[in-house]
Amino acid sequence: MAGRITINGTSHEVNLAALPADISLNTFIREYAGLTGTKFMCQEGGCGVCVCTLTGIHPETGEPRTWAVNSCLTLLNTCLGLEVTTSEGLGNKRVGYHAIQQRLAKMNGTQCGYCSPGIVMNMYGLLKSKGGKAGTLAGNLSIKHAHPEFPSDVFIVLEALDAQVIVQEAVDKQQTVSLTSYLGSSMEGKIIRGLVLRAYPKERFAFDSYKIMPRAQNAHAYVNAAFLVEFTADSKVKSARICFGGIHPEFVHATAIENLIQGKNPFENGLVEKAFGQLSTLLQPDAVLPDASPVYRRKLACGLFYKFLLKVAAQRKQGLGSRFVTGGSLLKRPVSSGQQSFETFQEHYPVTKATEKHEGLIQCSGEATYSNDLPTQHNQLWAAFVTAKKVGAKVTKVDTQPALDLPGVVAYLDAKDIPGPNYVGPKIRDDFFFPNDEELFATGVIKFYGQPVGIILANSNSLANRAAELVKLTYEGGAEEILPTLKAVLDKVGSEAGNNKRLEQPIKSTIEVLQLEEPFDVSSSGQLDMGLQYHYYMEPQTTVVLPFEGGLQVYTATQWMDLTQDTIANVLNLKSNDVQVKTRRIGGGYGGKATRCNLAAAAAALAAHKLNRPIRFVQSLESIMTSLGKRWAFHCDYDFFVQKSGKISGIVSRFYEDAGYLSNESPIGHTVLLSKNCYEFSDNYKLDGYLVCTDSPSNTPCRAPGSVEGIAMMENIIEHIAFETGLDPADVRFANLLPAHKMGDMMPRFLESTKYRERKADAIAHNKENRWHKRGLGLCIMEYQIGYFGQYPATVAIYHSDGTVVVSHGGIEMGQGMNTKISQVVAHTLGIPMEQVRIEASDTINGANSMVTGGAVGSETLCFAVRKACETLNERLKPVREEVKPENWQDLIQEAYNRKINLIASDQCKQGDMDPYSVCGLCLTEVELDVLTGNYIVGRVDILEDTGESLNPNVDIGQIEGAFMMGLGYWTSEQVIADPKTGECLTNRTWTYKPPGAKDIPTDLRIELLPKSPNKAGFMRSKATGEPAICLSIAVAFALQQALQSARDDAGVPKSWVTLTAPMTPEHLVLHSGTEPSQFKLN
Repeated sequence: MAGRITINGTSHEVNLAALPADISLNTFIREYAGLTGTKFMCQEGGCGVCVCTLTGIHPETGEPRTWAVNSCLTLLNTCLGLEVTTSEGLGNKRVGYHAIQQRLAKMNGTQCGYCSPGIVMNMYGLLKSKGGKAGTLAGNLSIKHAHPEFPSDVFIVLEALDAQVIVQEAVDKQQTVSLTSYLGSSMEGKIIRGLVLRAYPKERFAFDSYKIMPRAQNAHAYVNAAFLVEFTADSKVKSARICFGGIHPEFVHATAIENLIQGKNPFENGLVEKAFGQLSTLLQPDAVLPDASPVYRRKLACGLFYKFLLKVAAQRKQGLGSRFVTGGSLLKRPVSSGQQSFETFQEHYPVTKATEKHEGLIQCSGEATYSNDLPTQHNQLWAAFVTAKKVGAKVTKVDTQPALDLPGVVAYLDAKDIPGPNYVGPKIRDDFFFPNDEELFATGVIKFYGQPVGIILANSNSLANRAAELVKLTYEGGAEEILPTLKAVLDKVGSEAGNNKRLEQPIKSTIEVLQLEEPFDVSSSGQLDMGLQYHYYMEPQTTVVLPFEGGLQVYTATQWMDLTQDTIANVLNLKSNDVQVKTRRIGGGYGGKATRCNLAAAAAALAAHKLNRPIRFVQSLESIMTSLGKRWAFHCDYDFFVQKSGKISGIVSRFYEDAGYLSNESPIGHTVLLSKNCYEFSDNYKLDGYLVCTDSPSNTPCRAPGSVEGIAMMENIIEHIAFETGLDPADVRFANLLPAHKMGDMMPRFLESTKYRERKADAIAHNKENRWHKRGLGLCIMEYQIGYFGQYPATVAIYHSDGTVVVSHGGIEMGQGMNTKISQVVAHTLGIPMEQVRIEASDTINGANSMVTGGAVGSETLCFAVRKACETLNERLKPVREEVKPENWQDLIQEAYNRKINLIASDQCKQGDMDPYSVCGLCLTEVELDVLTGNYIVGRVDILEDTGESLNPNVDIGQIEGAFMMGLGYWTSEQVIADPKTGECLTNRTWTYKPPGAKDIPTDLRIELLPKSPNKAGFMRSKATGEPAICLSIAVAFALQQALQSARDDAGVPKSWVTLTAPMTPEHLVLHSGTEPSQFKLN
């Protein structure tokens, strides 16, 4: 079968017989049409980077119709005859940019830029859309038909409405059946033709539906529900349809409750109590990880029916108590708004000017390229890991034949094929960063579920991944018990190191027993639990390797080119100069591409070296989340002793951090450094820290590693002290500040500008008047420590023909705006417009020996190096300026060229060139919690951060907002769940792992950069912004905790502190609210 498809106005012939049957539109766009603006990541429609639009003729109206699609899920054979528009076709540098692209770039809506084309095309599809998508309802019901466990919202709503399905069997044969009959019948050779819906007059009927999710959008329900009740004239129930999803696959109707309330007044408290008593018994949710617990889902289902009764009671004026009214409604989210406040200094322009992102427009058009956007290479192969799935066992046999039998599968490689050491790390061992050897391919005992044992090479990405799953491993032995989480280890072996091989104590307090120098009035103890967090970079781990002249050219998504180069050279037993690494930009990193990228990079390099063919390795999301480490999980036990004033007399704290199976890249030092925050301690602080090894991948730094945990540990103790003493948390903080600390001035100013006291009183008043909707305000302060390490080289070159400038450096642009700030510094130092500056890709020639881009200091250090190089050029140009006095920059450069003056300069920033400093910040967060569901809205968020004299306020505010949102996800929705029996990560895809979306952003986000606060230690008086603000996001958890405490008071729970947990999911909130169905009253 052949046909044609038009992409951006160009017609392409499609010979389906010569293509894989399941080839996606995304693959054709990228690999056959050569248009790389359309990305891919999750391959399941959950991330949005693959969105493009289709235009065709509507089958019923005959009019042109445009709609957005996930190209990764759209089969190519369904697109024949249609017109495809990608981000490049919508607008580009050559023909001009579309208004959507311009607006997104102008409003600083891009960071790493990997998802920006998808965002643009989704907006464009919405702009061109003339209505809903045809076939959506039928498609949803078809999935439910094939998979009864699928939590279809459509099915529940239609079943409650007693809808009928029209099934077409032939041109002249159709039948109308109930939904339950449809689910039980064969649909082979049949289609859904339509639906039959009755009309339900509002005077007699009440209807509502509910979907409770871990985030506001793009998530399947914990529980969904729909209720339809018909009333008689005297408000008795004539009929009822009470439907729930998410209980178990066979459960739909609460038939017993439908029968119970028939003929009765459902608004009498006695009947309500009886109904919920029976409903609690009737609902028996199944236990299937990673789904929420049966206990939560039962309570949630009961809460939804109660919410419906409250709403209907209010509508029908059934004497509903005023405190219960809000419980009948879901939280209503207003449109997002924000405020930004900063100062600039015109004498330093373009430095300090709030300019647009250097590559913002090309990111929005898809013209900005990433490692996998390198054109398809002749004779290339794709790689995929073959992984072991039995922890504690040895692999005794690898049967690759089932995989190699697939046409297009070329080879399998493992540890036996490695010419050098089977070790992922530098040639010269580094006991600080890498005290333990990490194998590229497992050869002994399997340490964790998903550990790579080899790679499969095939002609396509999908084929390589499919073939990798067909490789059969034979195991010998296995662990009697698997401990894949920090909690599992601590529960099993205890919290003392002793002779336990799983615990190591690198931080041991010099204080054996805490001696309190000051008396105390109140003492208590508590815990803090913080889970793993996936980095969630939008660009997968990606490496393309090209063999050349006996060496390798490596295009890879790395934050640390030097280490990647060193690792590959070591594994292949090559000289370092035989391996050249090049990285133009990466699609997000957050620490996840500092070292974890090197497994895929080294594996791809091995294949290219052995087979002498180009190798492309784009690790699947499931593979990344299963086989690579995440943020170190954290647990803390503490005791505190305080005076009535809130002044701390002493603290004892023991904390534990989850290393995974290796204790490399430990953040524990940062945890200790940040744990005192802004507070005054001397010998009254006893701190002990432990590294814990678990049966899981080796964990790795994640945005503000150790710092998030250290600040959270102390801020949580401060909140706990306020709870036990009855003091305001702000007053406890102020009572313990270091004398003459900057925070002493910032905090009163912040509390006044945010109207903290007034809003706290308003929240308390609201909570007294509302039983089921609670508000809370959470406050956090921080002092974040910035230090410099390693060296960062840069080269600046001026072209004589037109005076334009190109810069290459050893840093990695990953969305933090490094290249924008560098362009500003070059323009300022040389005295030229920013438009004359171009930043080239980073590589291991101009960026040789460069340290990792991380710790929030990459932009500063590279700006420093670039300025030094520019100053060198200015010195060389100085005699020409003085002698010739040229009219313009181009004349100056041409004369310098004629005089044979070197117009290329290199320099570096090294440790010691700039002094360390601290970043202070405050955050106040307001939330509203629906106690019945656990859902909440993050309302107003105020952040004040000391950024010195910001090099670019637009970039820095974007970094603060992004860091805060990453932390908001950590504290609310991003839950990592492992199978306790196998150790498998069960939340390894967009279906199960939920970072915040667009409607989880605070509804009112206000960022202020502290004015009149130059940083004498920083580059051009500025400060770093990439990491600190994530530490402030714990304020969201404190706000939820405040709301939760009010709910517990109303529930009559004995007053006690609720242990803070990351994440505080809706499940956590409901289960700790003290809510029971027996409390469900109407007045």
